[in-house]
Amino acid sequence: MDIQEYFNGLINNQQLSEMLNQQHYTFAHKIMPYIVENNFQELVTKVINKSAQDWILQLWNKCSDIQNYNYTSLIYPTCNFTRHSEDIGLIYIAMPAPRVSPEAAYIAIIFLIDDDLPSDWLRSYFTLELGLAASAYWTLGEWDNSNHINLGKFKDKPNLNNFLTTVIAEGESRWC
Repeated sequence: MDIQEYFNGLINNQQLSEMLNQQHYTFAHKIMPYIVENNFQELVTKVINKSAQDWILQLWNKCSDIQNYNYTSLIYPTCNFTRHSEDIGLIYIAMPAPRVSPEAAYIAIIFLIDDDLPSDWLRSYFTLELGLAASAYWTLGEWDNSNHINLGKFKDKPNLNNFLTTVIAEGESRWC
């Protein structure tokens, strides 16, 4: 199934309540894990040819049921890539500020670069999610075969640098 078919199925099967919240949730918890699992080579290709940001914006806008795309395009995820080492790459996305649980502040896809095709590379998908109870807290989430795994309360200050440091440590502990 290609990305468009998967996306159409998501939109057809859900009741959109709070539109921006649903857009945020669908993008970070449905579309991106699906892409990492099933279309990773396409994502890597877009990162290499520097078209990933445009593609991410298109996916973000498709997750919106709001007819005024000018509004939803003012606040959008930003995609970046860094090569942590010779063997470890990292694609990370800064999301629009989360407003409700379990919206994500950041997304990271960490992967082990080897001689195989990118579709065969070991990779993991993580999120730093807002949690709400008596007070706000942050949770580290991971996806494994489209299953969400709550890795517990994020102990550091919830900023991009601390999130990426945590994700890199997770990847290195698994693969290096």
